[in-house]
Order: sequence, then structure tokens, then C-alpha cells
Amino acid sequence: MSQRVNALVAATEEATRELPMPVIAYFIIAFLAFVVLLGITWSFRNTAAKVGQQHRAPGARPGSAEQARDTDGTSH
Repeated sequence: MSQRVNALVAATEEATRELPMPVIAYFIIAFLAFVVLLGITWSFRNTAAKVGQQHRAPGARPGSAEQARDTDGTSH
């Protein structure tokens, strides 16, 4: 029985693989990827408000009743 166990242990030792990089390198790559994605997301901040300003009537104040009407007089 012990010979089988020794053979099994020897076979599993050979089957193990080492990572091509240190573990910390995977962490750094993943962290930088998330920072890049955060930067892309952050670049679109306040975009909806900027698009909404294009649809306001000229001279309309934010939050006024005139804001809900387009330049041709139709309501949104």
C-alpha cells in the first residue's frame, strides 16, 4: 500500500505547474486594469446633464416649467 501512495505522491509532484509570473504580478495587472476601467467610466461623468442642456429652451432656468418645453413649444 505504501508503494502505491509513494507512486501517487511522486506523480502529483511532477504534474504541478509553476506560474509564469510571481503572484504579486497578477495582482498588479488586475489592479491596473480596474484603474483603467474606472478612468473610462469617470470620463463619462455628468454626460447626461450636458446632453439635457441641449434640449432646454433658450433662456430657460434649470427647474422651471419652461425647461419641460422644447423650442417648438411641445412638452416632453
